[in-house]
Amino acid sequence: MKTLHHLIVFSLLFGAITSAQAKELEKSTITLATVSAEVWGSYKIRHMLFPNEKWVFYVIVVPKHVRQGTLIEMAKDFYSKFPKTRARFFSDKQHIQQYLDRDIYMNDKTGTAKKVDFPDSKWVKNHLLGNINNRSKEYNRQWMLENRYGSMIELLP
Repeated sequence: MKTLHHLIVFSLLFGAITSAQAKELEKSTITLATVSAEVWGSYKIRHMLFPNEKWVFYVIVVPKHVRQGTLIEMAKDFYSKFPKTRARFFSDKQHIQQYLDRDIYMNDKTGTAKKVDFPDSKWVKNHLLGNINNRSKEYNRQWMLENRYGSMIELLP
């Protein structure tokens, strides 16, 4: 019982998602703002700007027709269902694994991650639609939907 209490306190203090939420985010289909999307998977990094934090990103593949307005609504819905959870939204699967492997490599301070080339920049520009993150010092690390460069698209409640 004491362990459960500690887990609940940890979850509340650090915004960790519950095991039920994590199970929902395993590879599956998810509906966000009435749009069906795919949970492609997840990966972990220790971001170079915040090396004391371990980040888990969930990778969401949205339909190719999704534009920024719909993406904002999808991000808001994702965040309401999974508060303080990082996500990357892509509209194509072709180079996702390469992008994730490169992100892991770029943020690796242990020297153990395999070197991987960055995916074709045209693919990234066309298919990495946004991220849910809280890395912005300008916005006091408030959670937001950001573009691929870390600039705010929309603050999340």
